[in-house]
Amino acid sequence: MIRSLRRAAAPGAAALAAAMALAAAGCNRPEVGPPPAGGDDEPPGATAPVEVVGTLTDEGVECPAMRGDDGELYTLTPRDTGGAEVGDRVRVTGRFAEVSFCMQGSTIEVESIEVLDDDG
Repeated sequence: MIRSLRRAAAPGAAALAAAMALAAAGCNRPEVGPPPAGGDDEPPGATAPVEVVGTLTDEGVECPAMRGDDGELYTLTPRDTGGAEVGDRVRVTGRFAEVSFCMQGSTIEVESIEVLDDDG
């Protein structure tokens, strides 16, 4: 003997399904709010430009790292340091990354890196 596993719909199930469909339909609305940071020529979500001076360190696990003159740890992406090495004093310009795999400090998406002489 084969039994059917179908059950009668519970009372209110149709109303719940309709409410869920209406809620899902509202998810396609465009977001309303202030314009993104930056100017008209910057992509949405871009952060303000940043410049940090400090010393490259070996503290980075996944990415190169530098200890800023402000004492903060910064990680750098992409991983190419332009020939700068651990111990070099550098000036990094770029933007703070909103998402990063570096797992430490504040990650800077590097636009340029400059090795400084001792006078900085």
